[in-house]
Amino acid sequence: MRGFSFATVAVALIAVSTLVAAPSSTQDIAFAVPGEGLISLGVFNKAGKLVRILHALDGEEAFRVGLNGYITRWDGLDSAGQKVPAGRYFVRGYLVGDVLVEGVAFHFNDWVSSGETPAPRRIEDFALLPGGDVLLVGSTTPGQGLCARYSHDRGFLWSREISNPSAASLLLAATDLAAVIHSSEGWHIYSLEDGSEMPNAQLPASAQPRSLAGAGGRVCFSENATVTFVVLDGSQPPAQLSAPFVWDALSASENDLAGISEGTVWLAAAGSEFAKLPIPAMAESLSFGEGRTLWFTGKSMDPAATPVVAQTNGEGVILRALVPDAADPQPVRVRASRVSDVFAVLEEAPGLQRFRVLSRNPEGGWSIEWERSIQDAPDFGFVGGQVMPQATSAQQPDSFRVRLEENPLTGEHQEITLQARFGGDGVRLETLDGLPVVSVSQNSRIRRVVTQRGTTPDSLRLLQGGEASVEEFLIQDLRHITPLSAGSLEVGK
Repeated sequence: MRGFSFATVAVALIAVSTLVAAPSSTQDIAFAVPGEGLISLGVFNKAGKLVRILHALDGEEAFRVGLNGYITRWDGLDSAGQKVPAGRYFVRGYLVGDVLVEGVAFHFNDWVSSGETPAPRRIEDFALLPGGDVLLVGSTTPGQGLCARYSHDRGFLWSREISNPSAASLLLAATDLAAVIHSSEGWHIYSLEDGSEMPNAQLPASAQPRSLAGAGGRVCFSENATVTFVVLDGSQPPAQLSAPFVWDALSASENDLAGISEGTVWLAAAGSEFAKLPIPAMAESLSFGEGRTLWFTGKSMDPAATPVVAQTNGEGVILRALVPDAADPQPVRVRASRVSDVFAVLEEAPGLQRFRVLSRNPEGGWSIEWERSIQDAPDFGFVGGQVMPQATSAQQPDSFRVRLEENPLTGEHQEITLQARFGGDGVRLETLDGLPVVSVSQNSRIRRVVTQRGTTPDSLRLLQGGEASVEEFLIQDLRHITPLSAGSLEVGK
């Protein structure tokens, strides 16, 4: 949870307009300000239309200090840089006091814990490391991917961007020291320790692998019915092994190699030729586990059956299986520990990805060590006060009226009507005519914003959503906004 105050200010504002006709079309506007605060000022025509924003939540440093207060200038141009028509114009705005903006939660993406952490929108592949951390590859925004190391206890330890990823071309393998990725841009090798880039000693730049695996200090990949083995430090020349197929999926241990072709699992044990395992399922992914066993995800031969996660021995005998309910997310990819009875599984349902790490408990069942999920929320919003991924059934207010505290100059309790807007400069609350009043965030990748009245009349709940997550803000004490009138000025022909 985090919060920040725009300013701690006295809310009184004495505004006196002094118009000084400069030799050019530029005119000075001076007004007295007895306290400190953030000021937004705009120039309006007779019809009340905002023609130019002079100041958007600026502090004292944005103004010249005159004998009787602050001085600003207007050059007679509108927001497009064009000279305004002759006539009378009005300068007004707001002094923003103790308005508190606080980020309170992230929704629909459990991988995201702050605005500074990576925000994967989809996981394409992963590896389970011996200590329990996971390597992830996936996408964050269209055309932008990532490789990251994630710890359940400490969050993201490091992340690296990958340009122009596509789901079909993102492959991941983990060795003892490195994360190796192949994407449409070629090979990427990163240190497991800190994510720093490592040199590519022998991986061929021209390779177009179908599948990729790692074990010890080497990487192997399948291409053109051949498996190529590469020692990353270059201490040994690359080696090749003929295969009966181009493998759709590949897994390697120190001595064994397994692959999937059209749902069938093949095993090459201790350097022998590939032999088919009689597994009663159509496998989609596989991973070596503890004790030279193999884990796989796939569908049984029964067309009505749901996909399963299962463990088999070297003869294809099923040792154990996890069968989800038909309504649950279905397993699509599994990675197992080679030193303990633990596995991780990526599961999917329409609009949902779920990642779980499970272990065998003393009773013989499965215990969930931890899990994370990503849920699509294109039409998020509030339904009955709750944040929901689909809120099209509930009306989302687009503006709010707030009663302000007493103006010390006039003794009046004036009102302000606010609406949320987003763009390249982030998310903010504006007046209906477009004058910015409260800055909520500087996130420039927002695609949707919704608001709801908070628990007090001068508070709002705001949701901002980008490509990968929805962040919730609580905006309080909006009554601490004081209207400012800086008078009028005449523009000649």
